[in-house]
Amino acid sequence: MNNDWSLFLQTHPEPAHPASPSAAAWVLLDTRASLLVSGEEAGDFLQAMLTQEILSLDGSHAARGALCNAKGRILTTVLIHPLRPQDGGQGMTYRLTVPAELAADLFKTLKLYVLRRRVLIEISDDWQSVGVLNPDPALLAASGMASSPADPLAQSTLPSGVVATWEQTGDDPRLSLQGPTHALLALAPHLPQRTTQNAWDCTEIHDGIPTINRETVLHFVPQWINLDLLQAVSFKKGCYPGQEVVARLHYLGKSNRRMVSGYTRMAEPVLPKSVIHPANEPQTEAGEIVRSAICRVGNEDMQVFLAVIRLNHLHDELLIEGQPCTLQPGPFLETAEQRH
Repeated sequence: MNNDWSLFLQTHPEPAHPASPSAAAWVLLDTRASLLVSGEEAGDFLQAMLTQEILSLDGSHAARGALCNAKGRILTTVLIHPLRPQDGGQGMTYRLTVPAELAADLFKTLKLYVLRRRVLIEISDDWQSVGVLNPDPALLAASGMASSPADPLAQSTLPSGVVATWEQTGDDPRLSLQGPTHALLALAPHLPQRTTQNAWDCTEIHDGIPTINRETVLHFVPQWINLDLLQAVSFKKGCYPGQEVVARLHYLGKSNRRMVSGYTRMAEPVLPKSVIHPANEPQTEAGEIVRSAICRVGNEDMQVFLAVIRLNHLHDELLIEGQPCTLQPGPFLETAEQRH
């Protein structure tokens, strides 16, 4: 790691407690990594690999997507950043924000599919990522950005090379800044107070954003974790790994599972892939945890989670490791009920 970056982190350690939910605060997103895909055929290559419609992306917005295997099971979720050439040249390059713990394996997998295409894939080592909750005007002015846009995933590339992406807008805006270490260090004096990784995770869970980690690789299909509802799957594009399975579920069948949020008062962390059971059927699997974090619910700190639930168990009394949990009503649960 860059020595100056290490020193910056040492002088700005993660606090023991999160900042106020309404306060401007930043968090180190070291659970993320960036793959750079470039070359004359970069767009065509990603079009043939990911669930998202790549060739229609014009650089003004990022987009969510997934990389699946031939059976439609997800290797990773991905945030796709299409970048226009800063020198005014032709073609696009793409940064793929992926889970850091999976980056090396994903790099190898994508390389296997390159074959004779004119595509270069690189893991960006001297590249950092921070998230900003409720970004304040001082940071936006220093970055050369306007106020929060109306639509999420709007992005801009700053002259320094930093890619700024509004991952959420509205009442609780969330901005990610990723770029070369020296460029983020230049913005460091304008960052607000630091908050915890957990604070960022809570906002993502609240917004229904799933993640894949080592425990859940090749475990879910896109519809189970609501990627179609997050506009992360195109049903109009041509083939990509797993496309037949994903399209068949969309056009010919009904997904019997959907991702919903919930909470439990368990003291220990609720790990991904933890099984949820009906209280009256302890041998039956009603669902599995996708991700969780300790978040404030009312006046109490609880384990809040996203879980893939079999729809016939949505209204059952449910347990995680013998402890009660509650599913939260909201747009994802309502959408699942309306669609199925």
